[in-house]
Amino acid sequence: MESDTAMSDAPVDSSALDVVSATVVVLGCAVGMLVGFSASYFSTLSVFLKPVSAAFGWGRGEASAIASLAQLGLALGAPVTGRLIEHFGVRCVALTSTVLFGAGLFALSMSPGSIVMFGGLTLLLGFMAVGTTPAGYLSALPKYFDKRLGLAMGVAMIGLGCGNALMPLLVQRWIGEGGWQSAYRHVSLAVLVGGVATFLMLSGAGRATRPVTADRRAAREASTVHERAWPMIRTWRFCTLIVVFFVVSCAGLAAIVHIVPLLTDHGLAPAQASKIAALIGIGVMIGRAVTGLLIDNVHARYVAAIQFLVGGAGLALIAWSPGTQLPVVAAGAFAFAFVIGAEGDFMPFFIRRYFGTGHFSFLYGVLFFFFALGGVAGPIAFGWVFDRFHTYSMAYAGAGIACVMCAALVWALGEYTYPAD
Repeated sequence: MESDTAMSDAPVDSSALDVVSATVVVLGCAVGMLVGFSASYFSTLSVFLKPVSAAFGWGRGEASAIASLAQLGLALGAPVTGRLIEHFGVRCVALTSTVLFGAGLFALSMSPGSIVMFGGLTLLLGFMAVGTTPAGYLSALPKYFDKRLGLAMGVAMIGLGCGNALMPLLVQRWIGEGGWQSAYRHVSLAVLVGGVATFLMLSGAGRATRPVTADRRAAREASTVHERAWPMIRTWRFCTLIVVFFVVSCAGLAAIVHIVPLLTDHGLAPAQASKIAALIGIGVMIGRAVTGLLIDNVHARYVAAIQFLVGGAGLALIAWSPGTQLPVVAAGAFAFAFVIGAEGDFMPFFIRRYFGTGHFSFLYGVLFFFFALGGVAGPIAFGWVFDRFHTYSMAYAGAGIACVMCAALVWALGEYTYPAD
């Protein structure tokens, strides 16, 4: 009896519980991004672009502009979502955002041919979906990780890469079986199922046990951040990050939206073109995993600069051989995927290392606002270039040059202000 009592009163290894809880939260973030906005909506835009345009009689530029309204909604909702996460936590905000996002996708499938109605729904969809993006889910991770924050973000972002690889293939199949309306309904169901699973996995969010020194430092940062938040946004480093992520977003997100139309314009079957889009998802997955492994041990600005150069080279390959040589285009698509998803690891990592943990979600939301604006401007610019010149070569070449410029800017950021404990 005494031994039984001693065993029942034995203290639980809190560090082991924290490891399990943190692991489950990372996996929950991965599942959430697997069916989140980036994978379920943005990565499938290139597959939906032609069917929706043909159904309503819209030009390529008009369709791109309407689809980009979701990114505008994302931009408007990002700072708001950051504040909500600070007050209510990632779990509640993510679940609410998932339900509204799924409902918005279903509403798109029921939309009439009115360009105003479809555009309004798309704008609202983006505004509601911010909690399902990396800006939503990855805000949970700094509570659990510091020295291995990059690795945790890299593992979580594998979910985004898997979603980017899987969803275009599924959507192409659903469109072939029942049309684009049916495909949007299937995507809506996938979003809701994945969102519920994520909600259950994130049940431990907010119960992490951080070291006392880290807790005290975070408290000191939070006590003064209200006065320092806007001055930090006006610093040269934050402004540099705004420019970098806006331009990278313009280049990368526009390239992924227009890759399937580019390939089908050159005679490739839609099913084959969607496989190239899936290859981009594999590149995203590998790029984000490699980033997570490296940035905890190698300065993140060096890793980002190299990946932006690789992405620029990929865009240049597509510009040089747009759809005429499939292996070259496939290699270019895989390479430029290394700049897709940068908002999910480089952006929060830079915020943590240069600006600390005080109001992390708010600063992430502000930076994500400009990233989302790039997702508005880029696809519209690509569509305008195509409508005017009837080729994507100039757009992809310009995007490649822009990525090279961003590599130079991020290299100049300098040493961390808040290195890891």
